[in-house]
Amino acid sequence: MLKRLIYLPGMLFILFALSSCEKVIEIDLNNSKEALVIEATMSNNKLPFKVLVSKTTPYFGTKKSNPVSGAKVSARSEHGKVKYFAEISPGVYELPKVVALPGYWYIIDVEYNGVTYSARSFMNQTVPIAEVGLVYFNGYGVFDSGYKLNTYIVDPENTENYYRIKYFINGKANTDPGGTTVYSDQLFNGKDIGLTQRSTVFKETDTVTIELQSIDKAAYDYFSTLENISGNDFQQSAAPANPINNFNNGALGYFSAYTSDTKQVIIKDLIEQ
Repeated sequence: MLKRLIYLPGMLFILFALSSCEKVIEIDLNNSKEALVIEATMSNNKLPFKVLVSKTTPYFGTKKSNPVSGAKVSARSEHGKVKYFAEISPGVYELPKVVALPGYWYIIDVEYNGVTYSARSFMNQTVPIAEVGLVYFNGYGVFDSGYKLNTYIVDPENTENYYRIKYFINGKANTDPGGTTVYSDQLFNGKDIGLTQRSTVFKETDTVTIELQSIDKAAYDYFSTLENISGNDFQQSAAPANPINNFNNGALGYFSAYTSDTKQVIIKDLIEQ
């Protein structure tokens, strides 16, 4: 059993505070020019690497983002061979049957209309989920009552670590605002800690899969400013503001190379324990 630094449920508000271990980041205002949006992920979970490429119109325009076909998309490790993605549907590019290992920098290049947009991301070592705890939340103001999960980890010592937790409820990704949360270990480096989501609550009948992603600082900065802008309910636009991202040449979006650990729990079973 882990030595808990946070006790349930009386100190739940501390968990909320820890989920906001983020420095204040100034967000630049963008002009209204059309921009390319690139969303790229790479992980150690043996799923195909995926890159989504779209084009956005001015913030006050009438059109929505449009998928971009015909881009040349590639990936490589810092000193490795280039691998090219295949476009499987408009704006969706995949690279199957390729293994990524932690401890390396990876680079994504997207060439479109004579311009190459590049981003790099470091793949950290996997941090496993040690234990999952449960607490009942009575609700407050606009927040519904229900069960909250606390994901316990042992944070590695002497390194800066950044995490992102995603929840899948009854087999479907949780798309509610605040359902995906990022954390920095700035206040709990090297300690046992419980991480909780900010607003999503679960029902007794729910089966929940927790995905704990170990991300790098660039991905953390992107997702934390995304939360600051709009509470995670956000569409990329050319203005008035966009999250900090790691692509060059004016592209919006992000590239995250991450490792992950998952655990499935049944809320009813946790209640009965």
